[in-house]
Amino acid sequence: MYIKIGRDYNDLSIDTAKIIAGHIRAMPNTLVCLAAGNTPLGAFRELVAMQERGEVDLSSVWYAGLDEWVGLGPDDEGSCANVMNDALYKVIQKERIRIFDGLDSDSDRQCREMENWIKSHGGISFTLLGIGMNGHIGFNEPGTPDVDGCFTVALDDVTKSVSKKYFGKELPVTTGITIGWRTLFNAQSVVLMSSGKDKAPIVKAALQESQTPNVPASLFQNHSNLSVMLDNDAASLIVPI
Repeated sequence: MYIKIGRDYNDLSIDTAKIIAGHIRAMPNTLVCLAAGNTPLGAFRELVAMQERGEVDLSSVWYAGLDEWVGLGPDDEGSCANVMNDALYKVIQKERIRIFDGLDSDSDRQCREMENWIKSHGGISFTLLGIGMNGHIGFNEPGTPDVDGCFTVALDDVTKSVSKKYFGKELPVTTGITIGWRTLFNAQSVVLMSSGKDKAPIVKAALQESQTPNVPASLFQNHSNLSVMLDNDAASLIVPI
C-alpha cells in the first residue's frame, strides 16, 4: 500500500490527477472507472486542464461509470452521470463511455450490459474510488456481497442522509446500482482518495483496522497495486507505517 498525503485539497487533487494521467498515457485503449462525488472533482478539473495543455488525451481510454442513484437520470442535478458529465465526460468522446441510467427500470439488463462492456475491454485497468462516510466505495454499502459483476443495492442510512449534499435537498433515494467491489478489486491499479477531517475516522478504519465487508474500502488493503491519496485532515488519525 502506497500512501501519499497532500498538504491540502489542492495538492491532493493535483497529485491524484497526475496518477490518473500517468496511467492513461501508459495504457491507452484500456478501461478505467472513476468515481463521481465531491472528493474527485478537483482531480477532474486538473485532468481537463492537463488535456487543454496537451499533457494527456482523455479519449485514448474507455470509461465505465461506477454507480448511479436509482430514480435519477443524466439530466438530474447531483446524479452520478450529471456530475461526471459536467466535471469530465464533456471533453471525452461519448462513444468511449458507458454509464448507468437510474431512470431505466430494467436494472438487471443494465448490469449485464455493464458487465459485458467491462469484459469486452479486458476488465478494468484502473479505478479511482472515494471512501464514503460509512466506508462504502461506489454503492458497495456496509455488508456488501463478495460477488463479481454489477448489482442493485438498498442504500445504507448514512448514504441516504448525506445524499442531500449532492442534490441541495432531500430526495427519496433508497436504491443504488453499482459495479461490485470484487470486479473493482480485479483492476490492475486501484486508487483510494479521501479528504477532510470528517473522513479521518473511516479512513483509519479502512486502512489500518481489520478487513471487513462492513467497511467495504478496507477490502482493498491487500491489493497488489493500491495507492491511497489523502490530504492532511483525512490522514490525521492514521498511524505512520
